Amino acid sequence: MTEAVTTKIQTSLAQQMAQPGGRTLSDVERRANERLGHHRAEVMAEIEAAVAGLEALCAARPEASAAEVYRLASRVVDLAGFFDTGPLFDAGYSLADVADRMTSADAWDWPPVQVHVQALRLILNAGCERDAATDQLLTGLKAVAMKARA
Repeated sequence: MTEAVTTKIQTSLAQQMAQPGGRTLSDVERRANERLGHHRAEVMAEIEAAVAGLEALCAARPEASAAEVYRLASRVVDLAGFFDTGPLFDAGYSLADVADRMTSADAWDWPPVQVHVQALRLILNAGCERDAATDQLLTGLKAVAMKARA
């Protein structure tokens, strides 16, 4: 019987990783956050447009709009997740959840949607800051969401 022979292969990537130098993780993170920060104004304008679209839907209350409400709420959540938008993300997520659950249960109702959209507007106008007022607002949205689920 022959004895097994193992051979260690050194890849070019492993060789490069073993060399000294390069960037630290904190430096890479800092640079990424700086680059992302350059897009904050654009992202906030997109969020503003989504909230304006939600407000228009609430004003018109068209029959087949549940999917559009969910799409716009998801847009707010997707974009708000890139930055520290505090309560805006939570309110957008709550609206998307409520819209999804009401659609699934075939029990669409506009007042819970309108309350969420008004909350999104208030949070946006307040600069997305988390404070006692927004905490109270989010508590109210949770109550609205629970009632809409029932």
